[in-house]
Amino acid sequence: MQKVGNRLRLVGRKTLAFMAVGLVAFILYLWFFVGFNSLFKLLSELNVYQYSLFFGLAVVALFAAVIFDSLIWHSLLKSLSVKIKLRKLVFYNWIGNFIELVIPSATIGGEVARIALAHKETNNDTGIAAATVIGSRIISTFVYSGGLFIGFVLLLFTHQLPVYLVTPVILVAIGTASVIGFIFLIAFKDGAADKIAGFFNSIVKHVVKNPQKQQSICERINHGIHSFSDVFRTFKDHPRQLIKPTLYAIVSWIFNLIVYLMIFYALNFTAISLVDLATVYCIITTVETITAGIPVGAVEVTMINLFALYGVPLVIAGAATTIARLLTFWSQVIVGYPLIEWVGAKSLLKGGLKNVFHLPPTAPHQP
Repeated sequence: MQKVGNRLRLVGRKTLAFMAVGLVAFILYLWFFVGFNSLFKLLSELNVYQYSLFFGLAVVALFAAVIFDSLIWHSLLKSLSVKIKLRKLVFYNWIGNFIELVIPSATIGGEVARIALAHKETNNDTGIAAATVIGSRIISTFVYSGGLFIGFVLLLFTHQLPVYLVTPVILVAIGTASVIGFIFLIAFKDGAADKIAGFFNSIVKHVVKNPQKQQSICERINHGIHSFSDVFRTFKDHPRQLIKPTLYAIVSWIFNLIVYLMIFYALNFTAISLVDLATVYCIITTVETITAGIPVGAVEVTMINLFALYGVPLVIAGAATTIARLLTFWSQVIVGYPLIEWVGAKSLLKGGLKNVFHLPPTAPHQP
């Protein structure tokens, strides 16, 4: 445990260092290419009432996006007769986002954190927790990927897309499709769950020498993978259960776009449409995925340049990007840690899923 804690503290220091370097790079970019004088002049000329109104609406849209994103997960759990308060899922989602942002290269990711947090709420059934968390991400990914594909094609044919973005977007699309394909293989192909469980069990037998521990871990692996597969088969046999989650995903995606739209309105700039913002948002999300180890700097610079492609003046693009990142990145970081303390999930940063796999296994889920 001490080694894990030391490792995560080291990762935390590295992340803070990368964030500091990225922030300095972004400030220098604003200084040399946008100009602080221009930014200050823009802000000084804004109508305070108008700015406050639309900025407030952007904050509301941000929270609405998180709530509807949590409703995807809530709806999937409800369809399996697992009752968890929406408020808890909102907190778990926010904590997962915080971990993804602050500890991007740690062994525990946002999805693992959500699974660990929801584990006890599902009667210690890791398979149900994992299947619903991953299922909600898949639904969100399909909605996001549709927007990314349409936006990417529109940008490719209507504007001069920066060359450095073409290959990464294609690679992320291929990688996402591969991961989803692997998940569907586990869930739907007959015998796939047994083969994958057997593969992990063989690794356990080579690594763990104690026969009792071997048996205990293997039982948990078998139970988790088969429960995961059973849950996905339940959704496959009852596709209507996916209608609500899909609608929630679309609404969450729209609210994310509204955040950016309200920021531009706050800056008294209305010459940008939701379609344009959808394109920028989807590509920016891809850049965030690629630069997960360096959460600040690359995303902001790319965002400014993409806005500029759509005819947004550089000073407004710089101001909008700064405000947008304050809301979508820094607010989640600032709020995330107190939530971890309040929910009592601080152990996630120290022990990952260790406690989850030390709980007694339960009976397999019956679809």
